[in-house]
Amino acid sequence: MVYKEKIRADRTRKIHSLKEYPSFQMEIEKLQGLCNLIQKEKSKEKEQALKNYVIMRLIAVSENLLKSMTAYFIDEFKIHASQIIFGGDLPLDLDKLDEIKGKDITKGKIMATTFGLSNARKINETFGKITNIQDQKKSGKKKSTPFFDWIQELSGFKKEERNLFRETNELLNIRNEITHEMDDYSGSGEELGITVEEWHSLINMMWFASFFHLSRKRKTSKKLNAEKCKELFDMSIDEFYKITRKHSPK
Repeated sequence: MVYKEKIRADRTRKIHSLKEYPSFQMEIEKLQGLCNLIQKEKSKEKEQALKNYVIMRLIAVSENLLKSMTAYFIDEFKIHASQIIFGGDLPLDLDKLDEIKGKDITKGKIMATTFGLSNARKINETFGKITNIQDQKKSGKKKSTPFFDWIQELSGFKKEERNLFRETNELLNIRNEITHEMDDYSGSGEELGITVEEWHSLINMMWFASFFHLSRKRKTSKKLNAEKCKELFDMSIDEFYKITRKHSPK
């Protein structure tokens, strides 16, 4: 991953702390409420405008959350920049250096500003490097999605049933088409409500799976991780780690 865009203080400060995660939960609840209203809306014009808004707002708040997650993982688990950025630079104007100083500015936040998480492959690449979940077959194929393959196996869904990478890719493409191509969301309000719930569930899986994996050597996290793993993935923490080892470097 090589980045050419210069780091800017204003972007760094827009990476929120994960303490604001409840705000994301509240946004999801608001969007689910809008989906219920959409099903009752009699005006087709208002219905369409609301559906488009839900998609755009869902991805906007989610992208911000994903960046907050990456910043947290980098700082909390002291992940080295070279693990994520191979042979790359993080360009910075020297006269802007003082603007980036401050207790609210961290290495994780600085790096997170450079991550483009608006498409599925970038999400796969970024989270794959942070968690060190890589292509074990070393195929070098551009179409490999090791991070999503890991989450897919943990989820218990067969790809024929729910392909998590494809769902992510399609949802982000819909947002792009609404934003840049002036297209409309074509599904029903009910279908949109399901999409919001499934997307929320996927982000939760990404967060907890990454945290369980990165904190595996912390004795203080073991009990809580085991309880949450059983609740979220319906498996023991030992089974979780067994699956994870198949997707991690030997």
